[in-house]
Amino acid sequence: MEKRSGATVVPAILAAVAGTGYASGRELVLFFAQTGRTGWIGICLASVVFGLLVSLLCRCGGSAGATDFARFCQRMMGKRAGTVAGWLHALLLALTAVVMLCGAGELGALTLPVRFGWLWGAGSALLIALVLNVAQLRPLPGLGFIVLAAGAAFYGALALDPRPVRMWLEGAVQLALEDSWPASVLLALAYGAMNAALAANVVLRFGTGAKPWRVGLGCALSLGVLLSAANRAIERGGRQLLGHAMPTVVLAARWGLFGFWACAGFGYLCAVTTLASALGGLIDAMRGGGSKGMLLTALAMASLAGLLGLRRAVGVSYPVVGWLCAALMLSLACRADTLLFRSGKG
Repeated sequence: MEKRSGATVVPAILAAVAGTGYASGRELVLFFAQTGRTGWIGICLASVVFGLLVSLLCRCGGSAGATDFARFCQRMMGKRAGTVAGWLHALLLALTAVVMLCGAGELGALTLPVRFGWLWGAGSALLIALVLNVAQLRPLPGLGFIVLAAGAAFYGALALDPRPVRMWLEGAVQLALEDSWPASVLLALAYGAMNAALAANVVLRFGTGAKPWRVGLGCALSLGVLLSAANRAIERGGRQLLGHAMPTVVLAARWGLFGFWACAGFGYLCAVTTLASALGGLIDAMRGGGSKGMLLTALAMASLAGLLGLRRAVGVSYPVVGWLCAALMLSLACRADTLLFRSGKG
């Protein structure tokens, strides 16, 4: 693992999870926007939970002496429980990879004036992600800086644009969880834990030597700013926007052709960085001695979920895996004190 400063680790982590919240906008609707005004409570809580868990991973990673999350779980929880946790994490990574490929494919179908645009979009994203992994993900921090700057500018501009949003979908969308703070809290916990687990391998790879509290604080603040800007932008569209598969495309349509390409370019970048991180985690698991059968099973299940389509894969699969990852991260947090005490860091 390479030693890097907190200023470098934070962008790499945000690049790893950018696609789960920004590639299509569906994830943001699922975890925050559908709860209405209480979604702002969820954004604050999710950012804090994400920062705390990242800080914990950064602090415990060196003590556990693990270079990948599967091995980290085994040393924290024991071989049997750690193996189950590793399978769950592999399922999360595989599902994320499939969703990012679907997102890149959808963008390719929308933007490329060629036959099989979906395949060109997904195939090019996969190729770039593999090239990044051949380079040991070293370009990821630099791409993370671009993601943070572009995300703040893109969603900030969408949020500040006062012009009305034109809809192709008529009729109001019913929100069963509107203004429900218990739902906002539960969804925020799932979102924060799921994304911390998704970024775990990047934290373990880049976080050695960085101060955990600085990394956690930087991640919490950065994620909070991006989520807030994106949620405010989605509020501009009203309830009808929540029914669209790719809300950000609808929002950016107010800017004409420039908005279309800006949205597509940013979404593609987010999909590629998250896809590269997810594939890197799966590769690390295989190198760390993970079961090939386990990894193939996870990929098969994720591919099956991907056949449901982008919207259903996100809406059905992500909440389930998110809650399982929340339980996993809570278990690891409970065991962290013991590890830190034994290592003399408590």
